[in-house]
Amino acid sequence: MEYKKIIENAKNDRMNEAIEAAAELLLKADVEDIKMTDIAEKCGIGVASLYRYFGTKGDIVARAGALLWGRIRALFDGVFESPYFTEKSGYDRLCELMKVFKVLYISHQDFLRFVDSFDRFAVSEKISPEALKEYESSILNFYPLFENAYRDGVKDGTAKDDIDFGLMYLTVTHSLMLMSEKFSRGKVFDSDTGGEQELGFMVDMALYYIRK
Repeated sequence: MEYKKIIENAKNDRMNEAIEAAAELLLKADVEDIKMTDIAEKCGIGVASLYRYFGTKGDIVARAGALLWGRIRALFDGVFESPYFTEKSGYDRLCELMKVFKVLYISHQDFLRFVDSFDRFAVSEKISPEALKEYESSILNFYPLFENAYRDGVKDGTAKDDIDFGLMYLTVTHSLMLMSEKFSRGKVFDSDTGGEQELGFMVDMALYYIRK
């Protein structure tokens, strides 16, 4: 029994090493351009073992993507638990939470490019909902912060009580992420205003809609 546990732990360690390696590669290149051999070389694990551990490239990429989302969420943990944040009104907490998108655009454009690349890869490769479950959960980890702030805003009178907040959240976050991903690729036309201005305008519209 002890031997089996040792073997299982060793396997888990190697799988984690492979996921770490894949995550590092995903921040540097499009998902489509990364091969299983690249991941194998990066982590020092044979390609056959990678397929045995994960089954498909989509599986390991989804696991690595969940890891990257988790790291982004962890960046804000200290802020969202601090008195500076928790003592604000519900609406003011939503204002602070919306700054996440600006931070991503300014400091984590490699992550935004990954998200864009992963979305296209997931659609083209038809990755199963089961394989995407952990990835989706890592994205939704942000939602309770927004929902709790909104509910407190309704209670303290700073937010409207007659909106479908879940629908609004999805609409606004999808729009902001798509905008951030677009701007992270660089300007196309001279007339492009730049990401920060347009992201800020979209955030202002969303907050105006929420505010009572």
